[in-house]
Amino acid sequence: MAECKFCNKTFKTDKTLASHMCPRKRRMAEKDNLSSRLGFRVFQRFYELTTKSIKAKTFDEFIRSSYYTDFVKFGRYLGHKDAIDTERFIDFVIKNGVKLRDWRKAFVYETFLQELMNKEPVERALERTLIALQEWATDNETTYNKFFEYVTTTEATHIIRSGRISPWVLYLSESAGELMGRMSSEQGEMIQSIINPSVWQARFHNRQDDVKFVVDVLDKAGL
Repeated sequence: MAECKFCNKTFKTDKTLASHMCPRKRRMAEKDNLSSRLGFRVFQRFYELTTKSIKAKTFDEFIRSSYYTDFVKFGRYLGHKDAIDTERFIDFVIKNGVKLRDWRKAFVYETFLQELMNKEPVERALERTLIALQEWATDNETTYNKFFEYVTTTEATHIIRSGRISPWVLYLSESAGELMGRMSSEQGEMIQSIINPSVWQARFHNRQDDVKFVVDVLDKAGL
């Protein structure tokens, strides 16, 4: 008799065992999928942050968890979302006690972005933006300083909502201002939670040295 180590079901021959595919065996077979790998990492991080155990959770424990499907769905979401700081986003939903069923909802990521942008150094915000512009330029076979002139408003809306372009640049770059002027009122509403005018105007007023630094960098970058 042959026994499945995942569900303990017995079979008369090894051949019938080999063709057997129970849910846990299928999960193990899919362990190298991106959504599974990301889901497993989140599963481990969840227990690292919420328990005192110093022993990392194993993949076998993961596939036996009643929350396996939810973590894999979140892993799939992360893979498609391409969050600007995946590890920090994972910690955000766990540390803030966000309900697991809400982890993939847009308002959660937007709240994360607002917190991130409120706390991050201006240098990091600029670095992230310039990397995003260069990636766009490479994909479109042009130069990064043409982004605000050539990008479509639809693509720009998506990139801004993802948090890849900081309001430091959106407000202080002259060419970015031209892009904002091309956007429809609907697109403007879609990025309101990111660019929040009242918050950022107050920030500029209180951080004049940072404003000068950003303007100097953008001027040298041709933006």
